[in-house]
Amino acid sequence: MFICFEGIAGSGKTTQTKLLADYLKDVKEKEVFISAAYEGERRKSVSDFMNTAGIKSDHNAVMFLFQALHAAQYHEVNQALTAGKVVIADRWRHSFFAHHLQQNTFSGDENLMRQLDLLAYRALEPDIYFLLSIPPSIAYERYLGREHFINDSGLELMNGEYFNSVSNYYNQLAHNNSWHVADGTQDPQTVFRKIRDIIDQKL
Repeated sequence: MFICFEGIAGSGKTTQTKLLADYLKDVKEKEVFISAAYEGERRKSVSDFMNTAGIKSDHNAVMFLFQALHAAQYHEVNQALTAGKVVIADRWRHSFFAHHLQQNTFSGDENLMRQLDLLAYRALEPDIYFLLSIPPSIAYERYLGREHFINDSGLELMNGEYFNSVSNYYNQLAHNNSWHVADGTQDPQTVFRKIRDIIDQKL
């Protein structure tokens, strides 16, 4: 099974990923693999490279770098699925469009971006998508707090207007594709119980 959490930064994806992984391992006795393109040591390596190479302000260059990360993410997820593990992705291919369409990468040429996306992800899709929905203003405050805490000179900080645009994109995507939508403003355990109930029906 391949599960994906999507949503704007600060919506609670990492928290729900961990809660679900612990539940699947400890209660359901499943082998679980967590995949995230830009977290932990991988984030540090990418941030260091962007600063050393001087490409942080070049949206096209950053896009190519992240597509390389997405290709690596595809390979690790495909390997885990082949091994029979349950995979939980902290974002998958849709985050690419959510952000780069807002940044007007390649002058907003969505067809070109879809071709690049296909090269990276090979059309591999999760079995279940969850969108963690949260007002952009709340997510933005969480995001700023987290980024100032990490303080790794990574990607340029996004602004509130950008958050609104990305949030609207995700909401429309979830509506059009019948994703499961969870209220990210609720207590994490309350959100998790709803997610857990949906997963239990699928196992």
